[in-house]
Amino acid sequence: MITRGESVAEVTAAEVARIAGVGRAAVSNWRRRHADFPTPVGGTPASPTFRLDEIESWLTAYGKLDRLAAEDRLWQELRAYTEDWGLVETLADVAAFLTFIDEDRPHWERLRAQPDATLAEQLPAAVTAHVGSIPLPGDTPFAAGLRPGQVPFWRSVAGVAEEQGVGSVFEELHGRYIDSSSGRGAAATTLDLAAMIAAMVPPVHEGAVFDPACGTGNLLYALGRKLGAGAVLAGQEIVPALARIAAFRLGQNVLPATIRQGDSLRDDQFRAQDGGDHSGGAALVVCDPPFGSKNWGHEELAYDSRWEFDLPSRADSELAWVQHCYAHLRPGGTAIVILPPSVAARRSGRRVRAEMLRQGALRQLIALPSGLASGHGLGVHLWILSRPGDGWQPVRSIRMVDGTRFDRDRLRRIEGDWWHQFRDEPGVTADVPVITLLDDEVDLSPSRHVQRTSEALPAHHAAALTALAPLLAALPEQLPKAMSVAGTPNRGPTVSVAELIRSGAVDLVLNRELSRTDVGGLRTGDVLVPALDPKEPPVVVTDERGEPAPDRHLLRCDPEVVDPYFLAGFLGAEANKRQAITGTGSFRYDVRRAQLPRLPLSEQRRYAAEFRRLAEFTRVLHRAAALGDDVVRLAMDGLTSGVFIPPPADPVTDRTNSRPRPTKGN
Repeated sequence: MITRGESVAEVTAAEVARIAGVGRAAVSNWRRRHADFPTPVGGTPASPTFRLDEIESWLTAYGKLDRLAAEDRLWQELRAYTEDWGLVETLADVAAFLTFIDEDRPHWERLRAQPDATLAEQLPAAVTAHVGSIPLPGDTPFAAGLRPGQVPFWRSVAGVAEEQGVGSVFEELHGRYIDSSSGRGAAATTLDLAAMIAAMVPPVHEGAVFDPACGTGNLLYALGRKLGAGAVLAGQEIVPALARIAAFRLGQNVLPATIRQGDSLRDDQFRAQDGGDHSGGAALVVCDPPFGSKNWGHEELAYDSRWEFDLPSRADSELAWVQHCYAHLRPGGTAIVILPPSVAARRSGRRVRAEMLRQGALRQLIALPSGLASGHGLGVHLWILSRPGDGWQPVRSIRMVDGTRFDRDRLRRIEGDWWHQFRDEPGVTADVPVITLLDDEVDLSPSRHVQRTSEALPAHHAAALTALAPLLAALPEQLPKAMSVAGTPNRGPTVSVAELIRSGAVDLVLNRELSRTDVGGLRTGDVLVPALDPKEPPVVVTDERGEPAPDRHLLRCDPEVVDPYFLAGFLGAEANKRQAITGTGSFRYDVRRAQLPRLPLSEQRRYAAEFRRLAEFTRVLHRAAALGDDVVRLAMDGLTSGVFIPPPADPVTDRTNSRPRPTKGN
């Protein structure tokens, strides 16, 4: 077991429950009923922690655990190895170490044969020399040195990497770090948002794809499947540890990327040297920059050539990032920048916004719903800019898209240029003339410019009512029937998804592997399982369009062995979801651990038929609820704007609501 000083890996009661595949109440019961349950060694009375090795021994002795998963043990050992504030630096050291053992195996084999004291002395220098020769960005590995008591952790890392692969083990640790309390503030674009941006980008066959604030590399990672043979990845990140993590992840799971460490605004390491004609710029720039910074370099960068649309004010660091991205575009290139909504209307940014419009740089502005950004629950805007190229025509209008009411399913279905997705949908898109936007405020908020016309409102309200009526009529017929109750709970033999994979009955592509796996597109019968959102159920694909999103696992069944609806139904079971809670206390579904009843195909299909009926009922119910919301919202808009007037009073309703008050004589 790995020590940090005198400590060992510890787990909370919630983590014990996840390891054992039970609810937290079961752990509380074990503590009360079993005198030999391990004694807490830390935490608080309300949230105690226990030694991981003692918990594992106890669960095994009572038959509640066959074997602790290697990635669970490794994550807990990583947490014991360092304080929470140092996790990201240690994770960067793990990236450097994995690079060393993967690319210089003979050297590692010689070192691993040495005693711990010798390995502690020699390993830091060996890893440092190797990453310096590649080079891999970031600070010197093992900056605090390595003690003999810490060596077993690195032996464990090497052992798990040999079993699961260098890229896989690091993605597991990276995901758990981002989910942890110490990692939630890290510069990491969410998978949902990265997937949406990747979906709207056409394939990049040649040229650079550049992210000047790449964090741990999620945006570039998601764009990996859109790259052609002539395309390259590049990025810059101010935090040395994050730069190393991004470079390692991309090199292992997508393709090698040029990642440099430094402050992009003050120390632009990709500044063009082509005399200002931008021909050496990137074909695509994507960026999720930090926002709200007052110390971005306003004074020292006042005369920088990147400010093509005017010097941003001290309060407008976001507009500095927009211009930085634009400065890296080649003629005809596109930039997509993720910004908070306030940037579109802030008074201090009026001059910069106006000049963007005059020069034809800004092409689209897309408002997205809340919950997609990391670190806050606000909505975000996507600013899409393009540098004029050959055959450039003056930009007369800006496409505004108000997607703040879109649900996740609709966002996932988007594939291709947003310009063509919603052009005929009133209330969602509008082509706003540039001359209209160039007023005193230069407010670019889509919600201000994308509105349903008063002439269209009655038609939309009538259409929503027309679509809602048959759904409401169908609901009683689709209401699930009362279930037959088993005399005794059916607890027959089970089989894990991991066993089905080994037997060839199921193929699994984890969400983190989608960018480097050619699955040939979605197929009817594929099962998509949310990797990060426990509220979303697994779904069976019935429409073969599109590609699986990187926030979902893909399972493909042999239909002669496993029914896909049977598989999806049990993957959504609460018992299987409980096992998905990671060591960080957040949801990260490892479907390989899920258990299914071991049943013949004929019996599977009985369950599958019921799961299909329940899924269809859920679909209709949710669709009816969404249309009901539309009906009410449109009616309210119409009544409050004067387009609608209340209908004539219903005599029956009027009598019901106008009953005389009873008198003493009644």
